Amino acid sequence: MKKIPYGISSFETIKTENYYFVDKTKYIEKMENMGGRYLFFLRPRRFGKSLLISMLEHYYDINGADQFERLFGDTYIGQNPTSLRNSYPVLRFNFSMVKTQGTIEQLKQGFCLNIWAEMDVFISKYKSRYNFDDEISKKIESKVDPGDMLLVFHNEMKKKHISFYMIIDEYDNFANNVLIEHSEEIYEKITHAGGFLRNFFTLIKGLTDNREIDRLFISGVSPLVMADVTSGFNIGDNISLWPDFASMVGFNREELKELIDYYLPDQYEPLFPILSEWYDNYCFDENLIENHIFNSISILYFLKENLALKRIPLNLIDENLRTDYGKLRYLIIQGEKLNGNFNILKEIVETNQTISILVRSFAQNELIDEEKFVSLLFYLGLITIKDISPTNDYTFTIPNKLIRRLLWEYVQKAMVDALALKISNNFLKQSFEKMARTGEWKPVFQYIIDKFYEAVSIRDFTFHEEGLKTFLLAWLNLTNLYDVVSEKEKNKGYADICLEPDRRFTEYVKYDYIIELKYVRAEEIETQVKEDVTVKLAVKTASSQLHQYAANNKYQTIKIIIVASAKKLLLLDALI
Repeated sequence: MKKIPYGISSFETIKTENYYFVDKTKYIEKMENMGGRYLFFLRPRRFGKSLLISMLEHYYDINGADQFERLFGDTYIGQNPTSLRNSYPVLRFNFSMVKTQGTIEQLKQGFCLNIWAEMDVFISKYKSRYNFDDEISKKIESKVDPGDMLLVFHNEMKKKHISFYMIIDEYDNFANNVLIEHSEEIYEKITHAGGFLRNFFTLIKGLTDNREIDRLFISGVSPLVMADVTSGFNIGDNISLWPDFASMVGFNREELKELIDYYLPDQYEPLFPILSEWYDNYCFDENLIENHIFNSISILYFLKENLALKRIPLNLIDENLRTDYGKLRYLIIQGEKLNGNFNILKEIVETNQTISILVRSFAQNELIDEEKFVSLLFYLGLITIKDISPTNDYTFTIPNKLIRRLLWEYVQKAMVDALALKISNNFLKQSFEKMARTGEWKPVFQYIIDKFYEAVSIRDFTFHEEGLKTFLLAWLNLTNLYDVVSEKEKNKGYADICLEPDRRFTEYVKYDYIIELKYVRAEEIETQVKEDVTVKLAVKTASSQLHQYAANNKYQTIKIIIVASAKKLLLLDALI
């Protein structure tokens, strides 16, 4: 049986060491047929971009002709090779390999080291073919600016009339990490006028303008860095949302079925609902034709765990996907306070969608703009395209449960950071077990609500009904036992919060929950008499709604009423 290529981004390794390979080589032909020489391609992290890059490198490498049949013989492009196969020396950079510690000068040195190392590999690799002088690498290494290094390299290629293919993998990784680990000031110094990263990309643009770099393929996550270093991608074609390339990485449904049938015969039908819930529904196609793309790395993670455990894994989230919070933190917390971007994030996770335009290019200092922030969430893979109106308004939605869980984790972390919260997730997780098995629900809700009022009393945190609801939703989403749904439609009404058993645990979970939250204003509880009357009316209304929502429910449903004011909890009870 072929090995599962989880974490393998080397095309040669996959093709020569008995790994399963999903054939994406038809896209090589598509890219050539479209006529563009300089291509820009964006996808979220861990979606298979580096394997695509490796495939392109091996296909075009002029030194790889004798390996062509071995690597590509059983693929689409092997049966239908283009005239450009094995026709270029390939210069490949991977900016995720650049160190981001130290001063600006040290950042520059680290970037230069990466540039020199890749050029040195290129010179060594093609030395015999082009009779490169041993001194070329030393000339490049002597330069202290990456742009100067590229210029020396280019001049040497020009002397020998060598046209080369340049590939840049994770083009934005280095600059993004500088922004997160250092400051906006340092980021701007390297990406704006006079900055070494800007100068490097400016030179690349000049070399493409003059056709001295014959072909260029740049991959990354978002257009943010490109906008800062080149004022947008005006080098060539941004094919990221072109329908022909929607599933160039990731798996479409046909590819998924073949994969599951290979490793788990006769299991596709029972597994598909789980795989679709957790990993499906990414759309990178503005024509909305191929709007069901699975995250390939997540699927491979699932298969690896399933085959090792011989069952569906309890943890369906690959831990390697939990690293994007740092990229959002500086955008949603300013001066230790939650800002407007946090409200956008909160709206998305509560309503499952937002409407905005899709911005194709934006600079770092523009991310306080709502449309730019929403667009960044799309490029990060945290929301995806659901629909596009005739007026070019995009409806974005959360693609699947994995991303919804990650987003709630980000909301939790942002609240902890901004509100100086101390919450025991371990206590909550243990209490969720009791909720599911015995119906002992009150400790969970009392604990979360107490923590909310602590935050209200300590920090400048505006209270309103949605504030408490967001707080509850954030920490209710800690459990894997339930799907936590806001504003769930039930019997011609909308329940504030529903806890519905996850399909994997329907035999284990004995109780589900419907929660109705009522907020009362300060003037309605000025006296004890007013408070008693107000709470009684709120309970009456909530009770009627809960009975309506719970009608015909197939589980043992516990119906919870919460009545709250700005300063205190007035009632926490369940209907009998």
